[in-house]
Amino acid sequence: MKKLIAVVALAILATACMPRMPDLPTVVTLNQAQLPVVTEEDVMWSAEDYNGKPVLIVFMGSWCPWCKKTMPAVNALNEKYKGQVEIVGAFMDPTPGTVKDAIEEHGFTAKALYNAGELAEGVGVTGLPHTVLFDKKHQSVKVWEGYRPDMEEQVTIEIDKLIK
Repeated sequence: MKKLIAVVALAILATACMPRMPDLPTVVTLNQAQLPVVTEEDVMWSAEDYNGKPVLIVFMGSWCPWCKKTMPAVNALNEKYKGQVEIVGAFMDPTPGTVKDAIEEHGFTAKALYNAGELAEGVGVTGLPHTVLFDKKHQSVKVWEGYRPDMEEQVTIEIDKLIK
């Protein structure tokens, strides 16, 4: 009996110490996301305006040095996929002033949005920069967290899968 109790106790202990299997990835959708545009007063960017088109959102902060390093790759992607993919920088800043200063200082040419905190929370942003690619139905298909020197190449591979 003691051996049985010992075996059961070891089995319970082993089960408790096993690593938990990760949850299946959750598909995030843009739904009816709307954010104000930095350079156009009283203009709202709406995901619905881009139905049927992939959307790439790069969540950033005007204060974030890694986000600033990401800006050239976002600019290059915006130029490369102009008219095929909606590419935006969604800044966490609650007001447009600091974002406007940052995009001018760093020559950011993609559409810049601000006050993106609620949307960022909804798509699971845990740090900046945080890039999410949505397909033509606006369901997330790929996420990149943090700064990546190879961002342009990695995002290009995934976008090409969506538009071909």
